[in-house]
This record gives sequence, structure tokens and C-alpha cells, in this order.
Amino acid sequence: MLLSRSHLADLIKAHREQKEISQEELAAQCGVKTNRSAIAHLEQGLRIPKADVLTAIGTFLNIPSVFWEPFTIEESRKRLEFEEILSELVGRTLSLSHLDEESLTSAERQIQKLLSELLSPVQTYDLFNSVLVYYGVPAASWSFFKRFLGPEAFSSLESFEQSVNRYQHQAVQLFSTLREAYVVLNSALDVQPILAPLDPRSVDPYTDRTEWDVIEEISDERLPDLGYISAARVRRESAERQALKTFLEGLAKTTGEHSGPDLSAINEKTKRRMDSLLRKFNSSLPHGLFSPLFAPDADLLEREAARLAPKSDIELVRMSETQHIAQRNLAQYLSADYLDAYVATSMRTDADFVSVNQFVRALFAHNLVRPLRLRYFNPTQSWIDDRIAKGLVEALMLRRAAVTIYMAQKTDTFGKDSEASVALGQGRPVIVYVPKLIVENLDIDTEKLFRETRAQLVTMLKTEDEVLAEDIDESIDDEALVSRILTTRLHAAGDDQLIAAIRRQWADFDLYGEAERIPSDDRSIYRTWLDRVIGDLKDEELRDPLRSQIVSVLVATAVRFERRAQLFREQHPLALQIIISSGVLNGILVVRSVQQCAEVLSALIHNNLNLDLVKDEHNYKLLEVGTQSTIRVISRHTLLRNAFEAQYEREKRERRMERAY
Repeated sequence: MLLSRSHLADLIKAHREQKEISQEELAAQCGVKTNRSAIAHLEQGLRIPKADVLTAIGTFLNIPSVFWEPFTIEESRKRLEFEEILSELVGRTLSLSHLDEESLTSAERQIQKLLSELLSPVQTYDLFNSVLVYYGVPAASWSFFKRFLGPEAFSSLESFEQSVNRYQHQAVQLFSTLREAYVVLNSALDVQPILAPLDPRSVDPYTDRTEWDVIEEISDERLPDLGYISAARVRRESAERQALKTFLEGLAKTTGEHSGPDLSAINEKTKRRMDSLLRKFNSSLPHGLFSPLFAPDADLLEREAARLAPKSDIELVRMSETQHIAQRNLAQYLSADYLDAYVATSMRTDADFVSVNQFVRALFAHNLVRPLRLRYFNPTQSWIDDRIAKGLVEALMLRRAAVTIYMAQKTDTFGKDSEASVALGQGRPVIVYVPKLIVENLDIDTEKLFRETRAQLVTMLKTEDEVLAEDIDESIDDEALVSRILTTRLHAAGDDQLIAAIRRQWADFDLYGEAERIPSDDRSIYRTWLDRVIGDLKDEELRDPLRSQIVSVLVATAVRFERRAQLFREQHPLALQIIISSGVLNGILVVRSVQQCAEVLSALIHNNLNLDLVKDEHNYKLLEVGTQSTIRVISRHTLLRNAFEAQYEREKRERRMERAY
């Protein structure tokens, strides 16, 4: 009885555990020279040891020889390895256990001949198809054989495995299961048309276009004008805005006299009206008046009063001009000859507008992207007053766009998530940009730090701060270690370095929104300092406690974004979506910088992503090498694989019948 390698592995492990001995103890006690690694590889089904070692292990564990002895016979072992590789090719588990002894011997001889004799391409093809008969596998087509195998694939088992891996690399990109891939590719007289979507793409159709210079650039300073309804409506709301401004300024005064805003003297009718106005004007205060969590500091209330206050005639004229520019831009987006990229984002604060616009501007001006003359929808440069029309615009842009770029902020919205899901379901690539903290001359790159091993992090911390390193134990996780390293390095920074980092990343990190991390008595000082730094005013000396507070905010926000990057790569519901038409699992590409985003976007346009096939016990995964993002998956789970095949085969059959009628 010849089991598969995985069955033998399970059998060895079960008997070892029944004896209650470790892998190391088994290696020492089995009676021949071996080691723990050999036992581990055997139990993982990765490698079967030499015949004398396997005999000793099987005998020591009291496993009946009928289960392991065939693995000590060279012809049988070679046939078994061939069988496992062939199973990977056709997408289902193959075995010759159903054959009689004579047929089994004949099969092993044919396999031995296939792997040992020098044959012509046609002779190898014929012999390979003869071997497939023993396994009940449909013959390979000549087109399939030439493209993926050829005589060189059978020069050794290693060559056969390498050829199958190359085949799977392509099959995983196009099919929902490997079984479907084998059936479809073998049913075609020529596999090239099926594989054509994987061929590198000429960029001539892009570079031959006219320059797309029709969008009127709206500066960062004027972008907040687009966060309002029309200037005319803002003018009509003047009385309501004045009432709300007066109310918030009054609250700010009571906050200065108490630990929080004093609402006790305000009647319920006024509270309800003001609470409604806060919602109407999209207040940025974190909670409503009736929430027990409503506790803004005086400075925040005064800033909100100024933001929501009636606009002067000069401001209204400027707002109207900005909105008209954005409406003209919208007309250009709607009538664009192509739409190559759609930027999905949510913009609730002024920082969001600035963050998105700076990223988009830098990305499409990048030297890898700029020559392609791409058409892209920048939501910060477009405006329409009607909410429903705005949704329709975004739906149309999303439908047209070849690539969606999803900007991961500190929190995400249902709308933005839905847009990414729709794009993935249509089979379009989705790039997710997650900011990170970079201070080059301080050796700070949070993405790189989070990829270090625990041992490396401990060594870094001991080198940089022995005091902080003294209490490291198992209760301190890797994230805490990175936080300590970041804190140490930022504290060592000069004021100029720290200020430059904040100027560069305040919008991505929404540092105004992080004021809640600052003690309430110091928040006004913190926000005023940000005003001066971002406004590029003369910098003052950065002293404690403000300096320590800023370092704390940067570390906390940077770590939060690293968690989000990990979430998108590994756990987020968006990480994989089924392409509706084919059943192929489509994954997102997580990028961490404008440079990396430009590289990925350029590779998508050229259709030459650098992909690596990774197999584990659960899945076949295609990873984009630079970002380590999973963009395609085929599951090894038998029932799940069967369900995919049954469901999509039924749908394809129904579509064929519909076309027939």
C-alpha cells in the first residue's frame, strides 16, 4: 500500500505524538544517524529521508511496514514524487491505488522511461499522454505541451516541478481553480489567445495621446472652499451661521471657567437647534451636544466657531470662483476621452483635501507616470452641489477607470470601501496607499522597522537606549519595541528635522485631528504651533512639554498606519474579492509611498508586475514582489475548490445556453 507523501507525514507525526516524544528525541532514539530537521521535513511532507533512515523511523514507531516500506523503493518513490507534481499540474489529487499490481508496475516503468530517456519533442509528448491514461487524466494538447512543458521538463523531477511552477504562475492569474485552468487550456487548439491578457503591453497608445492639460489647478489654500455647498447657499445661511458662531464662542468662554463646556444654563430647545445646525453645517467636532462624550476644549470651540461663521463678501466671491473652477473641471472629467485612474477617498477635513491633492499631484508628475499622459480623476479638483449627482459622477468615474487608487486614511467610509470592492469585482486592479513616517537622516522608515525581526529590534533598542531596553520581556510585543525605537530616534532629532517632517506629513497624519492626544490645557499651544509651522512662519525653539507631546503624537499615528497597512495586506475584507465574471480572486496592492505607487501604477500600465508564486498548505498565492501584496489566490481547500468549480461552471453553461437562444 503506497500512500501519498502527505499521508505518510501524518502517519509518522501521529505515531510520534502517541509515544509522547519530540522530533529531536525521535531523531536521537530511532537507531540511525539523523537529526530533528529531517524528522520535521518528513512530518511536513516536504522530504522523505533515505531508505535506511525511514526504515529505522517506521520500525521504532511500530508503524506496519506496508505503509512505509514502498517509500524505500527507488522506483516507487520516484513515481510518487512524479504523481504529486502531476497533481499540481492538473489541479486534483492523483493516485494509482486503483490499479492492479501489474498495471502499477507498468505505470512505474513508463514514468521511469519518461524521466530518463532522451526523446524527441513528439516522442516525449506521446509518452507523457500515455502516462496520463494510467491516472485517468485527459490528454494534454500539443499547444499546451509546447507552451508549458516540452522535453526539457522531463529531464528530471526537479525540472518537471519547475515547469509546473511556471505554469501555475500563469494559471493562478487567469482561473479560479487549477483544475479549470488545465481543462480550459487543453481544450484550445492554441493557448496563446487565452494567455494574451498576461503579455506585456505596449504603452504607445498612451504616449501617442495629446497632453491632458485641461484641468485648472486649484491650490491647496483654496481647496477648503470645495467642502461647502454653493456660495449662494452659504450666503442665505448667514443668520444661522452667525447664531451658531455666537453659541460656540459662548461655550468656549464657559469652558475656560470649568473643566469642560458648561451646558447646564442652556435650555433644551436651544440645544436641539444648535445640535441640528452643527450637523447641517458638517461640524468637525467629534461629538454632538447631547453626547456624554462632548468635551471639546475652548480653543477647538473657537476654531470651529470661526470655521462655521458667516463668510464675508470677499470670502464668498472667492468661494464662488473656486467652485466654478471645480465645476469646469468636472465637465472635463465627464467628457474625458479616457479615464485611466480613479482616486477613491473621503474628505471630511481641510487636511484631507490637502493630503489627497498633494499625493495625486506628486504621483502623476512622477517621472515613471508623467510620460504616459494618463487621465485621472482627482476628487479635490471637482465639485457639484447635488449629493445624488455627486454619487453618480463617482460611480461613472469608477466604472470607466482602469485602475482605482484607494487612499487609506486613519478611518475609512462605507462609500470608499464600496468603490474599492466594486473595482475588484470588475477585475480592475486596486492600489491602496497607506502613509508612513519617513525621516531619512534619522534612519526612520516605519515600514522597514515593522519588517525587522524581534531579535533585530531588541538589538537596535539596546544600542540606542540601554535604559529603555532594560525591562524588555515577553510581555512587550514587537509594536511596543518599534514605538520605543521611534521615540528614541525622534527625541534625538534636531528641531529643524522634526519641523521638516511635520511640514511634509501633517496632512497625511491629520495632526490637527490628533490634538485629543495632547492634555487639554496644552491643546491651544499645540494647534497654534502647527499653524505657524504649516504656515511656514518663523520657527520658535521647540521645548518640552510640547516637544515630547509632538513626538508622542507622531509615534502613535505612525504605528496606527502600520497597523492599517498590515490590516490591508492580511485581514481587511477588501484584501480579496471575487471577480464576478470569472470567479478569480482579485487582491489589492498596498503601497507606502508616492515612489512605490508610481512603480506599481507604471507596471500595471505596462502589464509587467513582478510576481512571485508562493504555496503553503492552504493556498496558492501570487505576491507582487515589491509590496508583498497578494493579488491572486487559489485555495487548496477541497470543498471550497469544488464549490468554485461547480458554481462558475454552472454559470458559464447557463450563459452559453442564453447565447444559443
